[in-house]
Amino acid sequence: MEPAAIADQLADRPYAFVLTTSDDRVHVVSLRPRVSADTVVFGSVGRSTTTDVERNPQVTVVWPGGAGPGEHAAYSLIADGRGEIRAGELVVVIDRAVLHRPA
Repeated sequence: MEPAAIADQLADRPYAFVLTTSDDRVHVVSLRPRVSADTVVFGSVGRSTTTDVERNPQVTVVWPGGAGPGEHAAYSLIADGRGEIRAGELVVVIDRAVLHRPA
């Protein structure tokens, strides 16, 4: 999927899981995003997320699938990108994304 097409898949996906890493763990938080083209912005991120992104800007974002309307509603949307902390918000520029169907 083209990263710029992500916004088209988010009508019934009000939140996403954001995965960041430190030296010894993966940190997962659930946040509400704002999406514009290939950029996703998460407001008010916490200390662990901020520290992780400052050390390693690689971020994975997962919008879980649901049972809503639409051809791909049951698919989860998984996106990888580079994060940056700007004024207390996490800004992620998406490099690649995929709709992942349940097994």
